[in-house]
Amino acid sequence: MFTRKTLLFFLLVFLCLFSYGQDTINPAIYFQAGGYSGFLYAHHRSMGYYIQDYPSGGELKLGWKFNGSSPWQHAMRFPEAGVGILWGDFGNKSVLGNGYSLYGFLDIPIYERQKFVWSYQLAAGIGYVTKIFDIQNNYNNEAIGSHYNAFLLISTGLKYKVTPRISLTLDCGLHHFSNGNAKEPNQGLNTFYTMIGGRYFFNQAPLLKYPNIVKPVPTWETVFFAATGVKEERPVDNQKYSIFDTHVTFRRKFSHVNSWGFGVNLMYDGSIEKQLKIRQGHGYVVPDSIYNPSEWQNFTPAIHGSWSTYVGKIVFSIQVGVYIYNALNRIIFNRWLLEIDIYDNLSISGGLKSHFGSADYIEVGMAWKIRR
Repeated sequence: MFTRKTLLFFLLVFLCLFSYGQDTINPAIYFQAGGYSGFLYAHHRSMGYYIQDYPSGGELKLGWKFNGSSPWQHAMRFPEAGVGILWGDFGNKSVLGNGYSLYGFLDIPIYERQKFVWSYQLAAGIGYVTKIFDIQNNYNNEAIGSHYNAFLLISTGLKYKVTPRISLTLDCGLHHFSNGNAKEPNQGLNTFYTMIGGRYFFNQAPLLKYPNIVKPVPTWETVFFAATGVKEERPVDNQKYSIFDTHVTFRRKFSHVNSWGFGVNLMYDGSIEKQLKIRQGHGYVVPDSIYNPSEWQNFTPAIHGSWSTYVGKIVFSIQVGVYIYNALNRIIFNRWLLEIDIYDNLSISGGLKSHFGSADYIEVGMAWKIRR
């Protein structure tokens, strides 16, 4: 279920990126290659025991630079987008194996001069890990339990133009493989890296002038979300638990690319019952005869604040919320959301809910928007 939904969702992301490349005016298309090295972040104590070396790998990207066919491209200083392939190891090939990913990316300039660009990059896609947890053959791998995973990347970097078509690149960032608890164990693999490379433009980009953008009149939109997913919970027993999430967000769009907002949530997590039994048994799942939580304890109401960035037909959102009631006595959660418009008021959405750095689950659903 996780693999099919995720593949379909990110296929639509790639289609949107390609459609942007076709819609923009005479895009400058480039090819980029690089190699990286870094270190695997041992965010759980058990991971420190099987890190043997520094991870290393490479990357290939095909991208284009937007030339200002819509206001958001000007507001973001003519960003770049495209698709990429990344491969590498995690510092222990016998236990963690290698990782491969196919992703879409957005590269946004922060500071730009004639020969020099400082920018940041956001990327998301599909990841594949060759070595996973196996109780018989690879029980030391407590980091990842599934071959197919979500892949996320964030980085910042410098580009130096050697000639009009050739540039040298230097990037520092973090890439992340995780299945969002769809398959335990799922501590996740987080690699901090430095990458050196180069790029070649197949055609020269026209010189762009930054126009005076007319600031839009602030508007409100109400967004109704409904999403579902599955997760597992330790101890590992291959039991799948259903996830349902509904929330309403009221967003105030104050520029061509940004909005702030707030809203209410009602979430259902079928694994809460198991987690309560584990707490009652001090690490062991107690039987129903000893402790049998109510089904209503799986429901969690909450409130949240949000910040959203609009990139054409795609909206990236970050939510930070507070539980009104949670049977596990948790207080704060956060959610990363991606919406893709398929009609004027209808979007598909995908998200990752977490508690700070600990992933809770991945969800896929729909969003209905009412604009005023």
